Amino acid sequence: MQQLKGNWVVPTSLMTLILGFTLVAAWKMPKPQGFAPYSSRLLDSSGGPPLDVMQTLFEREQEIQNLRQQVTELQTALGEQSSQAQLLNQQLQDLKVLAGLVEVEGPGIEVVLQDSKNPPNDPILQPEYVIHEVDILRVVNELFMSGAEAVAVGKQRVVATTYYRCEGPVVNVKGVPISSPVVIQAIGDPDTLYGALTMPGRVVYQIRENDPQMAVVRKVERLVLPAYTGTTKLQYAKPVLPDKDEKEEKREGRSR
Repeated sequence: MQQLKGNWVVPTSLMTLILGFTLVAAWKMPKPQGFAPYSSRLLDSSGGPPLDVMQTLFEREQEIQNLRQQVTELQTALGEQSSQAQLLNQQLQDLKVLAGLVEVEGPGIEVVLQDSKNPPNDPILQPEYVIHEVDILRVVNELFMSGAEAVAVGKQRVVATTYYRCEGPVVNVKGVPISSPVVIQAIGDPDTLYGALTMPGRVVYQIRENDPQMAVVRKVERLVLPAYTGTTKLQYAKPVLPDKDEKEEKREGRSR
C-alpha cells in the first residue's frame, strides 16, 4: 500500500496536466461565426468550406486526439498498480468509448446520402430530392435504435450534444459544415443494421422512393471511427452526488 501511495502522484499529475491541455485545445478550436446560408465567406466554389479552414480544423483535431491518447495511456499505466485500479480503469475506458472520446474499430455498415442528380423541374417537388438534416437525424436514430455502438457522420463522431442543421447547400454537424454526399458510418452487427435501415417503410426505403441513388447502404467488415475532438466542458450540467444519509445506507448494506 505504501508503494501504491507513492506511485500514483506523478502519473495522476501528468494525466491531469495533459487533460487540461486537451480541454484548452478543444475550447480554442475555430468555430464558425455568423455562418449564414450560401455565405461566400465559408464556402468555396464547390459549395464546401475553404481548404484553409478545413486544414486548420484537421490539424487541431489531430492534436486533440493525440493528447487524449496520451491521457488514456497514463490512465492505463496508473490502473496497472492494483487490481482495484485496473477494474476502475477498465470501467473508465468503457465509458470513454460510449462517450465517443476514443477511436474505435469494428464491423458495421456505411450509408451514403446524396442529393439526386436528376431532380424534377417542378420547384415544389425539388426539395424532396435533396438530403436534409432530418434525413441524417432519422438514419442516426435508426442506427442507434438497432444496436449501433458507435456512429460517425462525415468523420464527426456522434455524441450526446451532436446536432444537425441545414445551412444553405451544406448540413452543419455540430459546427462542421458537410456537403453532399454525406457518409454515415456505424459499428454494430452489419446484418441487423442493414436490415433495420432498408426494410420497407423505414428511412432508407423512403428516401429511395424518390431516387434509389440518394441512399446507398453497404456492409463493411472493419470500420475505424474517429474520436470526438470537440470540447467536453459543461457549464450547467453537474453530476448528482449522494448525500450523507445515502452514503451511510450503502456502507451499512455492504457491511451486512
